[in-house]
Amino acid sequence: MSVGTFLKILVTIDGSEMSMKAAEYGIAMAKKDNAKLVVINIIHTPASIFTYTKQAWFDEFLKKAKDEATEWFNKIKKNATDNEVQVKTETVEELYSVPAAIVKYAENENADLIIMGSTGKTGFKRLLLGSVANDVVIHSPIPVMIIKS
Repeated sequence: MSVGTFLKILVTIDGSEMSMKAAEYGIAMAKKDNAKLVVINIIHTPASIFTYTKQAWFDEFLKKAKDEATEWFNKIKKNATDNEVQVKTETVEELYSVPAAIVKYAENENADLIIMGSTGKTGFKRLLLGSVANDVVIHSPIPVMIIKS
């Protein structure tokens, strides 16, 4: 692989405007490089939730989160298909660290690039970068592209 050319691109989404914009960038870059595109959604469920939550409530939460992710994935898949880009989507359940899950997933997939929005659904901003994006940038051995508004 030469610098600036990618074989496999990982995009992380959470349904926020910035993450969906990141998916658009991922599709465009995958098309340009004829790369494979992998789009993931991390469902963060802190381990402590099992102590304070009924199983039925947790099951409903998980179903709703997966249904939302499926809607996002369907939009991205349509855009990818329209652009003749091969895309794989997956929802990942994580008990501990979302940034660590993203980095680990990217490494396991042998991704050449991670693309993500600068801030997520919460809109929480710390300086110019959301805390998840910041931690991925700091800890990833793989190049990270941050999409800003």
